[in-house]
Order: sequence, then C-alpha cells, then structure tokens
Amino acid sequence: MKKLNVIQEGLGSLLLSFRTKWNNREPKFYTFDNAQTIGILYDATNKDTHTKVSEFANMIARLHPNIRINALGFLSNPEAEISLSQAVPTDFFSAKDFSWSGGLLRGKALDFSKKKFDILFDLTTETSYPINYISLASRASYKVGRYIENDLRYDLLIDIKKENTIEYLIMQINVYLTKIKPKQ
Repeated sequence: MKKLNVIQEGLGSLLLSFRTKWNNREPKFYTFDNAQTIGILYDATNKDTHTKVSEFANMIARLHPNIRINALGFLSNPEAEISLSQAVPTDFFSAKDFSWSGGLLRGKALDFSKKKFDILFDLTTETSYPINYISLASRASYKVGRYIENDLRYDLLIDIKKENTIEYLIMQINVYLTKIKPKQ
C-alpha cells in the first residue's frame, strides 16, 4: 500500500488531534437492529479484500433492508477503481486526496468523514494512516474496529490476534452486532 511520507503523517496526526477535540461526536450504542446508517472503511488495494467487504455489505443490505450503507475504500493506485465491481455504493480515495501537511483535502473521503453514521466499521487488519485519519475524523456514533493496544478511537474493539484476517474480523463483528441487544 502506498503510504504518505513520514512528515505528512506526523503533521497530519498532530493537526487531526486538534480537530477531533471539537468533533461534536456523540457516542451511542448501535446494533444491526437499531442502526439506520452504516459506513464501511477499508483498504481496497487488495481485490480479495474488496470482494469480502462487498459481500459483507451485501449481506447487511439483504438482512437489514432499512439500513443505508456507504463504503469507502483506500486505493494505493487510484486507476484500479475501474476494475472493482460493487453492488453497495462504494467510493474510493487515495494518497492524492491528502495535502502536503497530511490533512484530508478533497473528494469522497472528505465527504465520508463528515457524515454522521450510526455505525462506522473499520475493516482493516493492518495500520494505515489514511484509514486512521478518516476513522478519527468521523462523527459516527458507534465506531467498530480491530483491537490495537493503547488505541481508543473505537467504541467496540474486536481482538483478531488469534486470526488476523478480514474474514475473521467480519465474522466477529457480525457475531457481536447480532447477539448484543441494546437496553430498551
């Protein structure tokens, strides 16, 4: 995956920490039963990962037709977008959408980060600055992602150390958000 350079990432992280202090994010617990909007954030560079995320999004749409789903995939090569099929609305972004200082400049990623989803899924198994930036900037009410030590950006942390794969992460998310019931 093409990364931003070290200076961009460092400066972008610093600026983002100031921005997230005034994010106006109101954490609230959601499951598939009470959510109306879901955002899915992932690394679309690997075509197999894109396929698995699309299948997960399609399953949610099929089982919960009242939920609106938007997916955003990071592409290290923006031209690869034309080869990726999708049934669920999916937008793509790349390192080109970031400024020299590591901040998000334009495009679909900026729009995605401003949406107030009920649930935001970060379906990455590896650390990625562009994905981290958007998940931190997001105003989603309930953020779900893999467990990373000393990282508190998610409301539900999924431990995938036993099996660090996209399939396992999706399976665990599905189990937790299907079985856990919100208080009435």
